[in-house]
Amino acid sequence: MKQLMFGYMRVPSGMSDEEVNRRQADMTAYAEAEGLTLATVFHEPLDGRIDAFGEMIEAIQYAEARHVIVPSYRDLALTRALQDAMILNIEHVSAHVVSLDERA
Repeated sequence: MKQLMFGYMRVPSGMSDEEVNRRQADMTAYAEAEGLTLATVFHEPLDGRIDAFGEMIEAIQYAEARHVIVPSYRDLALTRALQDAMILNIEHVSAHVVSLDERA
């Protein structure tokens, strides 16, 4: 059985369905190339809440997943300090974060 990977991305209100689908397809392609299964992608609206992030943390713990993929670290947060804090939160539950921007 392949290891699970979860995805996380912010979805601004103006983002088209095509863009959302393209970003998800990119995450799926990365997961498959690495021999992983992208279980689900958590979508976070840009309204200041991070409800989907909390749900993803719970899912990581429940599924004992070890991988999280984001299209860009800016999907976690706009500032480097907050990005680092969110990455530490993910690492605290024993998962590693991969940004597609880093892979380009």
